[in-house]
Amino acid sequence: MAEQNAKVQCTFFGTSSVYLTDGVTGIFIDAFLTRPSLSKLKANEDISPDAELIRETLQRGHVNILDAIFVAHSHFDHAMDSPEVISQLGGKLFGSESTLNIGRGANLSEEQMQVIHDGDDFVLGDFKVRIFEGEHSPGNLFPGTIDAPLKAPAKPSAYLDGGCYNFLFTHPSGSILVLASANYTPGKFAGVSTDILYFGIGTMGSKDEEFRQNYWQETVEIMRPKVIIPVHWDNFGEPLAKGLEPLPDFIDNITESKKFLDKKQKEAGFVLRWQDAFETICPFDL
Repeated sequence: MAEQNAKVQCTFFGTSSVYLTDGVTGIFIDAFLTRPSLSKLKANEDISPDAELIRETLQRGHVNILDAIFVAHSHFDHAMDSPEVISQLGGKLFGSESTLNIGRGANLSEEQMQVIHDGDDFVLGDFKVRIFEGEHSPGNLFPGTIDAPLKAPAKPSAYLDGGCYNFLFTHPSGSILVLASANYTPGKFAGVSTDILYFGIGTMGSKDEEFRQNYWQETVEIMRPKVIIPVHWDNFGEPLAKGLEPLPDFIDNITESKKFLDKKQKEAGFVLRWQDAFETICPFDL
């Protein structure tokens, strides 16, 4: 068990990759660290985890405790690196059957993996984890399931989404919900509240105002977080070591997303916090 006064810390690694720890238990969401170039992704060239870059990135981010990785869905920018991170640090890979097939392709054992379903609950140290099935943001380029072990290198288009999930982490210090994709299922979060919301905004700025308002109402208006931290807004085709920059306009309109969030923040008074690469925060102190 964590010490009574141990603070939960969250370190951001771009996209929706967030590392949570209370000093005793360590949990990663997605753990996508290799970040192949956009030119390689646009050409659908083979990509694979860069083991040395992953090792260096984990060291720079002070990730040395790992009990679990929870993968939001099986696209490369969420799932590709997770088996390698497990191989380096240990812990268990939690995800859909498609995510587990990425793990199998990387030679993880069945004991190192756990399939997840909507409504599942897990306990890891002082963290309780609830699984919520979700929807990928509109415009899913690679829908479908991965039905056999997927071995890297593989094309980006081989990483089919396999179903999407969001995660609520409850700790004695408070609650954190990671909503990786900018989409909603009406009524999904009825009765759910959270202190901290890692709020997926990928492609939100390129959608119309009606979509943004519906997304907001079905998530933030229901859960009423005290702190909102946007995720999946950065250009994941650039190395983390360069720092984070917004997705280019041909992929998303991050300027429009910022305007929307700034307007909502002024109306509702929550804390809006943009987190940089490798930045560690104590979210319950914000």
